[in-house]
Formats: sequence, structure tokens, C-alpha cells
Amino acid sequence: MLFPQYNKVAIVGLARDTAPLTVASSDIEDRMAPAMRRLKLPNGLLSSLTGIINRRLYPPDHLPSQDAADAANRPFDNLGFDRSRIDLLYSTSVCRDHIEPSTASIVQSRLGLGRQVKSLDIGSACLGFIDGLELAALAIESGLAAHALVVAGENSAPNLETTIKILLNENSDRNLFYRNFASLTLGSGGAAMILGQVDEYPDAPRLIRSVSRSDAEANHLCRGDSGGMETDSTGLMAAGVALADETFNLGREHFGWSPEFFDLYICHQVSAANTKKLCQTLGLDENRLVKTYPDYGNMGPVAVPFTLDLARENGL
Repeated sequence: MLFPQYNKVAIVGLARDTAPLTVASSDIEDRMAPAMRRLKLPNGLLSSLTGIINRRLYPPDHLPSQDAADAANRPFDNLGFDRSRIDLLYSTSVCRDHIEPSTASIVQSRLGLGRQVKSLDIGSACLGFIDGLELAALAIESGLAAHALVVAGENSAPNLETTIKILLNENSDRNLFYRNFASLTLGSGGAAMILGQVDEYPDAPRLIRSVSRSDAEANHLCRGDSGGMETDSTGLMAAGVALADETFNLGREHFGWSPEFFDLYICHQVSAANTKKLCQTLGLDENRLVKTYPDYGNMGPVAVPFTLDLARENGL
């Protein structure tokens, strides 16, 4: 497998959309109080196990395409960027407006992008945005595109409402509670990144290189649809961290990466336990890791670009 090095790819614009509603872990536990009393679960369990104090949500009827479009409008407007110059649009959300048409086509329409744009959905769970960046970068590197827009928009409110309803059922037990536990950590938000060619943007940050590995045999550890999401949280953390270690070792082998190589780590945001285990296994300094999960929850594929944009805004 080839591990790309990008010589022509600049990050032209980056933005996030913050969901307007703040929902505390204690608020969710208050709503589930009858079930928690019946199952003899202590107050404060959600925040103590995850480190997530709050998460941000949109109203349940808010569409993911709107989150993504709101985020994308910011770099367009702030940079005065000519929208007609976009060649590719990848929508990388887990949440989608509909099964069909593609959410990317709806984002394209919301943004007023022209018919020259090739748009499509890229779905790979929480890795969607990173996969979208890699594919867009390869297109720019090869000369197939001059500018690409990668977006994601997540609204976890419907999933949260479904999960609370499931757990409040008098037949729910502790096993069901913990299988649905990960759903209670989800947050919402939007993110967008414009990629272009370095020659045109010599002072812009650059996308440099990437490595990837996959463990498709772990696909059973988290399954979700409109009826909810069930997760083997312990198994998923073990498999995910093991795969992260394998992937990081490819960076060591091919690009000379080391924990000290990086000033900051912008990682997918899951929970305190995942973060601690990841840093211990890879030998990372947790103080160099920018964390958004305590205040925003797990935003799926939005998490990495959202966290990167927050770091940029804070001068990190």
C-alpha cells in the first residue's frame, strides 16, 4: 500500500458550526432517573465514566446538511472565496438528511455551488472527514481538481431521544443500558475545510502526508441506525486503540514520526478513558492533545476538524 506525501495541497479555509443547545450529562441523568434508580446506577455515572460534562445539540428536526452548509459558508464569506472555483464536494457525515438523494447534493444546493461540482457522500463512520481529506488531497495532487470542499454535519439529538426512550422502558436492564451507553456521549456540530493548490496559496497551512490501516473484522462492535445505536464500548476501545497503534507505527516506519515529532495532537474525540488509553499505548504526551469532548461530546467525523479549528482560533 502506498502512503501519500502531498506536495501541492494547501488548507485554504477551515470553519466549524457550534450547535446552539448545551445539554449537561446531569440533565440526561435527570431524564433517566427512574431507570437509573431501578437499575441501581449512581448519579454522576455518565460524566465520571466519560469525562463529558456537556454536549452541544441542535433541535431534533435540524438537518445535517444545514450544519455542514453553515460551517462551509464561514470560510466562503470570511475569505471572499469565489464559490464557482470549487470542483469537488465531499459530505462525510454519519447523519444524513435522507437515504437518497446524497446529503452532498443538498449541501451543494444550499451553498449555491454550480453544476461543475462533483459531489458525493463518503461514509466511514467517525473517520469520514479524514477519508474525505485524503481523497480530496489525492485529486488535487494529481491535477484532477483545483479546489475541494470537505464538510460534515451531525445532529445526534434524535439518537439521544430514542436512546432515552429505550432505557426508560421498564424492561430495560443493565446490559441494555451499557450497550446503549455510547449513544449518551454523542454531541452535534458542523465542520468544513477548503483545500487548494500550494502554488496559489503559498502561505497557507499544508496537508503533508497520511497513513491508514483498517480492521474490518471489528465492524460488529458498534451498530447504529434510525432505531438507535448499540456499542460494545470496551471492545471498541480495545480494537480502536490497537488499530491506532498499528497505524501510528506506519508513520514511524515511513515518515519518521515519534510522539515528540508533533507539537499538538488533534484526535477523534470519544471520552477520557479512550484518550488516556490512546496516549498510554502510543506514548503520547496527553498535555499536547487538544480536547473538546468534555464540553462538546463525541461529534463523530465533525470532531477532528472542529477541534482543529478551535485550536487554530486559540492560537495553538
